[in-house]
Amino acid sequence: MIVAAAPDGVWGDVPSWVAAVATVLALAFAAVAAQAALRTYRIESERDRVNAESRRAQDDYLRRTQAALVSAWWGESPDQPGVWGAHLRNASGAPVYQVYCTVVDADDDAEERRIHHPVVPPGTVAQFSGLVRPAEVPALEPVRRVKVSFTDSAGIRWLRDQYGRLIELQPTLRVKADRARTAVLTQFEAKFRATYGVTVAFEVDAEGHPQDAFMADVRGSAVADALVCPHDWIGVLARDRVIEPVVLSTEQRSAFAPWTLDSLVHEGRLYGVPTTMDTTALLRNTELAPHAPATFEELVAMGEELLRQGRVGEVFATRIGDRGDPFQTWPVFTSAGGWLFGRDPDGSWNPGEVGLDSPGSIAAFECFRILGEQGMLRRGVDRLAARRAFSEGRTAFLLTSSDGLQEAQAAKIRVSVSAMPPFAQGLPARTFSLVHGLTIAREGANSAIAHDLFADFLTHGHVMTALSQAVHCPVALLAGSGESEAVQQYRRLCEVADPMPTFAFMRRVWDVLGEAQADAVAGARGEVVGRRAAAAVRDAVRNG
Repeated sequence: MIVAAAPDGVWGDVPSWVAAVATVLALAFAAVAAQAALRTYRIESERDRVNAESRRAQDDYLRRTQAALVSAWWGESPDQPGVWGAHLRNASGAPVYQVYCTVVDADDDAEERRIHHPVVPPGTVAQFSGLVRPAEVPALEPVRRVKVSFTDSAGIRWLRDQYGRLIELQPTLRVKADRARTAVLTQFEAKFRATYGVTVAFEVDAEGHPQDAFMADVRGSAVADALVCPHDWIGVLARDRVIEPVVLSTEQRSAFAPWTLDSLVHEGRLYGVPTTMDTTALLRNTELAPHAPATFEELVAMGEELLRQGRVGEVFATRIGDRGDPFQTWPVFTSAGGWLFGRDPDGSWNPGEVGLDSPGSIAAFECFRILGEQGMLRRGVDRLAARRAFSEGRTAFLLTSSDGLQEAQAAKIRVSVSAMPPFAQGLPARTFSLVHGLTIAREGANSAIAHDLFADFLTHGHVMTALSQAVHCPVALLAGSGESEAVQQYRRLCEVADPMPTFAFMRRVWDVLGEAQADAVAGARGEVVGRRAAAAVRDAVRNG
C-alpha cells in the first residue's frame, strides 16, 4: 500500500499545534467549570428555597401560635349534669376578640346556635355556654359540633372549623348595596378596619336589574361576599343557593324588631341581617292642608278645592309610570277591595289562593280605571315626577314610601306623615312593609367573616342612625335612635303593615301586578285586567 506524503505546511507547525491543544483544553476546563458552577447554583438555590420555606414555616408557626391555643367543642356541663352546650378555651397568654362559637347540627348541614363573646381572656379553664337540655333534643347532644372564629391579639382573623382545622381568614370583604346605602356605609370603612381588622369595600350594585347582576356576580370569578337587598328577593336567592342562612346570637336577635327578622325568614331559616324598613304613607303639606283627611273622598275634595283656588296643580300624586308600582299604590288597591294572595291560619301568605280575579280585585282595578280617567292616577307620573310635584308645592298630598321625604325636607316643605285614608265605604287601606337585609353569598370567599362581623356592626346605634338620616327611613333596630318624627311615623306604620311575600316567583308577580294596574289606569276594563293578571300569576306560581 502506498501512502502519499502531506505537502509541506499542511499539518502546521509545532506552535500552532500547541495553541490548538491549549484552546481545546481551555474549552474543556470552561465546560467543567460551568457544570460545577451550575451544580453550585442549584445547591445554593435549593438551600435558599429550603431556607425560605423554613422561614415561612417559622413565620406561619409564630403567626399561628396564639390561634392554635384557642379551641371549642360540644359537651356536657361540668357543673350541671344533663345540660349540654359549647365549651370555649383560650389557652394562650393574651385575649382574643370578637369570638363567635357556632353550634352545627348533627347532620353538619345547618348552623343552629351562635354565642358571641366580645373578648375572651386567657385561662386554663374552658368557658361553658349551656344551650340544650336532654328533654329538648334527646339523644343528639354527643354528635353536635362547634366551630369558633376570633381575632387574635395581632389583629388576624381565624376560624377553627367543626373538625378542628385552623384556617386564617382573609381580611377583605366585598359588599354590594344601592347607591344611597353604599354612600353611608362607606363612611365606616376605616372604623370597620380599626374595630375588626378587616377591610370592607362597599360597591354600588347595578341599576335596573340588580338582582340579576348580583346573581351573575356571585357565579363569576370576583365573588361578592354580601348584598344588601329587599327581603322579597330572599326566596329566589335562597332557592338558587346564591345566599346562605345566617345565625344570630341571642343578644343580636334582641336588638332587632322581631317582625323584621321574620321578614327575612324563608322556609324556616333566617337569610339576612335587617338594616332598614319601609312602607307607604301619605305625606301632607301642612301649609296647604292643615288637617289630615279621614277618607280618600275627603282627600280628593281637599285637593280639588286647592286646585280650584289655584294653589296647586294636582289633586294628589303617587308614582305609576309605564310599568306600574304596586308597592306604592297598594293601600288604594286594598281599600277598593283588591287582594293578591290568601292567608293561612297562621297568617302566612297562601299563593295557592290568587285573588286578582275576585270580585273585590276586579272592582279595585275598575277604581284605578276611573281614577285614571279623572287624571288622579297617570302613567306619565313616575317616581321622580311624583316627588317633584310635592316638593315644588304643586300638590298637597303625596302617597309614597319614605324616600319621598328627602326632596320634601330639602325643599323646606312642612310635612306630616299619616296612613293613607281608606275609601268611605271601602275596606282598610292595607300597605306592604319592606325590609332591606344584608345577605351572605354562599360562595363568598370571606363569608365566615361576613357572618361574624356584620351582625355586630349593624347593631351599633351610631351606624344605624347615620343610615336612617341618610336614606330617610326607619332602621330595623328596636330603638331607632336619631330618627325624625316623620321617620318615626313611618316606623309605626311599618309595624302594622303586611310584609311582602318572599316566594321565589315574586319578581314575576310584581311585574304582572304593576302592568295590570298601569293598564287599568290607561283605560282597560277592570274585569279584563283582573282575569288576565290572575292567570299570569297562577302560571308564575305553578312554574316556581
